[in-house]
Amino acid sequence: MIYLKGHLARPLDAVLSAASRLAVLRALARAKTPLSGRRLARLAGINHQGAASALAALEKLGLVERRPAGRSDQWRLDRGRWLMSELLLPLFEREAEHADAVAGAIKKGLRGKAAAVLIAGAAARGSLEPERPVELVIVEGAAGRRTLSEAVRGLTALLRERWSLGLEARVLTRREAVRAAALEDLWELLPAEGPPSYFAAGTTVQR
Repeated sequence: MIYLKGHLARPLDAVLSAASRLAVLRALARAKTPLSGRRLARLAGINHQGAASALAALEKLGLVERRPAGRSDQWRLDRGRWLMSELLLPLFEREAEHADAVAGAIKKGLRGKAAAVLIAGAAARGSLEPERPVELVIVEGAAGRRTLSEAVRGLTALLRERWSLGLEARVLTRREAVRAAALEDLWELLPAEGPPSYFAAGTTVQR
């Protein structure tokens, strides 16, 4: 086997060396139609200048295509490139399954043991950092506190072992949940099982 160095052996270095490039590629991978630079910047969550720099670098790498369209260019992935079709697109597809997989594990672990499960804090706002735990607000169900506590311990271990995620859970009785819901700024709440009927309207955030 020939030992090679540099871009020929490590093409991902150039792609993943800047968060803006990754954000642009991710947005394009999820788009069904070509995007303008400004639209792409909004979807990628970066400013227009950052998107323009990322697009210029990715165009040099042959990973994106530019198509003139009136006053602005339209951008799309070049899906025929080996790096795109064999490495990057499969990565983005699996990444898109990450949040659903975590939510599915939470629901499976607590179904039948909790009356409601809500994601709170940074995860509910879409701003969870790698070192921050996922915060849950759990309303106690008919199975009782002991059964629910055991389920939470098992879920905590699963999230840590499979996804390297920490978990902070606050368990409330139904009566406590009603009082908490009356304080609008206590949490930003996201129902995982659907909004429970005993929460006041407008106190939960659905995504």
